[in-house]
Amino acid sequence: MTNDRKFFLFTVIIFLFLGFHEPVLAQTTDVQKGQASWYGSKYHGRKTSSGERYNKNHMTAAHQTLPFGTKVKVTNLDNQESVIVRINDRGPFVGNRIIDVSEVAARKLDFHREGIGQVKVEVLELPGDYNPANAGFYTIQTGSYFDLEHAQTLSQRLKAFDKHLPVELQEQQLGNKKVLRIRAGRFENRQQAQAFNDLLKEEGLQGLVKEA
Repeated sequence: MTNDRKFFLFTVIIFLFLGFHEPVLAQTTDVQKGQASWYGSKYHGRKTSSGERYNKNHMTAAHQTLPFGTKVKVTNLDNQESVIVRINDRGPFVGNRIIDVSEVAARKLDFHREGIGQVKVEVLELPGDYNPANAGFYTIQTGSYFDLEHAQTLSQRLKAFDKHLPVELQEQQLGNKKVLRIRAGRFENRQQAQAFNDLLKEEGLQGLVKEA
């Protein structure tokens, strides 16, 4: 590794430690009331902030702070129609709107023609790997394994690459099996996480940058 690379790695590590002491908690208020909007054909097929492709026919939505994968119940306060959507995008960023639902969800809520509606948003389920202490940060998911030995081996390689790198081994239930997910680092923004992921790539240890 060149001296420039070492200096860059050292700088990223400093950013890592700066993030440990003042965690920013996500706003996971159980109930919100406010204005909702929707987005449709113009964005159909485009990548969302979570990396998924937006599908106007799927029951999804954008929210400014809720973790990706959160399931919420959205109720139109004018007619009491409600739907359950999954958060997979960021937004809306217009006025004081609190959620941006897919086109099909807007039709079911019956505010598609108006474009906006007054709604209540209730959090039903947070993603299984959500940790409120990590909210507002980014991490690198470097692998998913069913075998504990393989997961531990990769965790050790990551720690050997950088002894200061936080490495977390999470266990989740997937059907009848348990899956082990490895997450490395705790970065203040996506750019820092991606820069560190580029360094991991040189050692064949790269993963996917995700919101923690």
